[in-house]
Amino acid sequence: MKRKLLTATVFMFGLALGGTSAIASSPSPEATVPGITQEMARCVYECQSNGGTHAVCWNCCVRNICELL
Repeated sequence: MKRKLLTATVFMFGLALGGTSAIASSPSPEATVPGITQEMARCVYECQSNGGTHAVCWNCCVRNICELL
C-alpha cells in the first residue's frame, strides 16, 4: 500500500513539474515575432558587423525595440 501511494505521489509530482515547465516555455503574447524579411536580416547582419550583440540587433531590427545610445 505504501509503495502504491509513493508511486502515485511521484507520478503526480512529475505531472505538476511537466505542466509548469510547459507553461514557462510557452511564448507570451508580447513575445510574438513577425516573419523575418530580407531587410530585417540585413539590418541584423549590419548591426552585428558594427559591434552590436545579437539580442540588441534582433530587438531593434525585428521587434522595433531600439535602445538609445
